Amino acid sequence: MSEQTITTPDHLKQPPLATGLPVLGNVLDLAQDTRGFLTKKYLEMGPIFRVRALNQEFVVLAGTEANLFMTRKGTKYFRSHEFWQGMDDELGAARSMISMDGPEHVRFRKVQQKGYGRTVIWQHLPEIIAITQNEMRQWPLNEPLPGLYSLQRIITEQLGILAAGYSPREYLDDMIKFVRIMLLTRVTKQRPDLLRYTPSYRRARSRALDLAKNVRAVHPIETVHEREPDLIDHLLQLAHEYPDFLPESDLMPAILGPFIAGLDTVASTCAFLLYVLLTKPDILALVRQEADDALFQKGTPIAQDLREMDVTHRVIQETLRMYPIAPALQRTATQDFEFAGYQVKAGTAVIIATTAPHYLPELYPDPERFDIDRYTDERKEHKQPGTFAPFGLGAHTCLGAGWAEVQIMVTMLTIVHAVDLVMVPSDYELKIDPAPTPSPNNDFQIKLMGWRQHGTLPG
Repeated sequence: MSEQTITTPDHLKQPPLATGLPVLGNVLDLAQDTRGFLTKKYLEMGPIFRVRALNQEFVVLAGTEANLFMTRKGTKYFRSHEFWQGMDDELGAARSMISMDGPEHVRFRKVQQKGYGRTVIWQHLPEIIAITQNEMRQWPLNEPLPGLYSLQRIITEQLGILAAGYSPREYLDDMIKFVRIMLLTRVTKQRPDLLRYTPSYRRARSRALDLAKNVRAVHPIETVHEREPDLIDHLLQLAHEYPDFLPESDLMPAILGPFIAGLDTVASTCAFLLYVLLTKPDILALVRQEADDALFQKGTPIAQDLREMDVTHRVIQETLRMYPIAPALQRTATQDFEFAGYQVKAGTAVIIATTAPHYLPELYPDPERFDIDRYTDERKEHKQPGTFAPFGLGAHTCLGAGWAEVQIMVTMLTIVHAVDLVMVPSDYELKIDPAPTPSPNNDFQIKLMGWRQHGTLPG
């Protein structure tokens, strides 16, 4: 569809309002299945409509036309500050990369790119593999293990060591509680603010701040020239050289960023992917064959080896399509604009339903079916403009997307190469915990049945 004309004629009316419950509006639908609800309303109402959640109203932009609009015009017509301000406040910061917009966001993003780039993680494949193996050695045989939590331990350890030079292991449980309640109360506002005043949360927050202090302590700026700089080094160097741009008070969100990202994005995607592999033995066999014969057969993998993981790459893409961790974006309109014949006023709270196209049958035939052939050269369903947005769109597209794809691939290939796992119970059907971001719920459990002949044996 062609780009929308951006004007503000007086005759334009408000977008249609989705039906909802008295007082509550659409809050339950949005909380339980954001992506599914917004996709359904798009099919019923078109590319622009309004929803209500308690006393707040949002304008929703949906469909490929909305995604293209966000890509082309998002920087001009939207800002992020209001949605993320609560998290910044909770961390004692005035702003963070995720809440910045405009030139200062571009500048801060370029600095953090030095620590989050795909080429950075390519240099540390042996460490990713070793951390994964070390964590698996702690798994007992024939005993149920929490699926998501087991992967959170692996992913946050990898991010801590590689991006921040510090193991978060002793802080993990507190970080999980802190991040979850902070996002639920200060960002998505799906839980009452009272939770922030409980003793358990206050302790978890204090521990998270202690983690940040310890991370900083192992990065003395005086000796940065003596080591390979990581993300934290780049941040501290920026703060040292340009304190007006990055004051001391704004460092906390950036320092804790790798740990927050690991808990709610990468680990959840790995958990969804593990569920797929354990419920689809034909796909597991193909992925395992790539791990055994193409990736680990020659020893420690290198970047070029990962580029040849065709099946695994397509499995990851289909997992991201079906189980997106960020189902939509929330923004504030910076000025009046027209979209699809309706006017949106400056100051309006806007939801861009970025992953609604993931389930449109005209784009992805039989969208409820897990089909890795969608990504073959013959079909390329995800290459249609505006159809695939698991990492967001526009200026705030996930900075660590390239890093995450490599981390997910290497971690999961290491697991299937080394061990045999089953689900507990074997007939478990996926249930998604939608808050604060989608993830398999706590009923998703795994059991280690043994170490494979080709895997690294526990020592």
